[in-house]
Amino acid sequence: EFPDSLKEQTYLKEWHVSNTLIQTIPAYIALFQDLRVLELPKNQISCLPVEIGCLKNLRVLNVSFNNLKSVPPELGDCENLEKLDLSGNMEITELPFELSNLKQVTVVDVSANKFHSIPICVLRMSNLQWLDISSNNLKDLPEDIDRLDQLQTLLLQKNKLTYLPRALVNMPKLSLLVVSGDDLVEMPTAVCESTTGLKFISLKDSPVETIVCEDTEEIVESERDREQFEKEFMKAYIEDLKERDSAPSYTTKVLLSLQL
Repeated sequence: EFPDSLKEQTYLKEWHVSNTLIQTIPAYIALFQDLRVLELPKNQISCLPVEIGCLKNLRVLNVSFNNLKSVPPELGDCENLEKLDLSGNMEITELPFELSNLKQVTVVDVSANKFHSIPICVLRMSNLQWLDISSNNLKDLPEDIDRLDQLQTLLLQKNKLTYLPRALVNMPKLSLLVVSGDDLVEMPTAVCESTTGLKFISLKDSPVETIVCEDTEEIVESERDREQFEKEFMKAYIEDLKERDSAPSYTTKVLLSLQL
């Protein structure tokens, strides 16, 4: 647990706590009015306190790979939040409508949960540039997804999508779309013919599981560990794509990443 003496250090602007057995965030977090970054990945946190809404200056909230099942509506009061990472909690099924107030958010990661649809509040985040909702239970995408007109990256792999809406063509800044190919039976021709610079990547549902390497057996021991491994793999792959795009055409760049 967090020590009580921590409440005396309200001048802190960042908390970074990971890989612990901490289950709760203390209510006295409301005292940390200068807090900008709250990074609490890979702990045992089961709920977020309503007092988190008092953090008006919070820019980054990362509570990935914990044991959250829901998010309090009060989080919508963090009006300056720019990055929200709820990935890897495995049990979150929806987000409160009050998160529609987060107009400064540019990055939302809710991958590896149990969403059946893209939350309405996410569709109202007008500055959203990166949305990762992979490894959920999506069966379709909303027809008004093009209201996310600032979105640049949309990660949808490992869902249950059977088709993609034509509205994707109407998203002027969308440059990277990743989906799984096993269940897709329909794809708008306009998506493939789009002249907006959209890159489309189709993957098998479990690409990492096809890797044959004795050293990876421990990494994929549990579902959460496997999701974390695939998440890091995808992040490295996307970064490599960006670097290749920026490299001069007369050069060849090879990147090899190995996690043991």
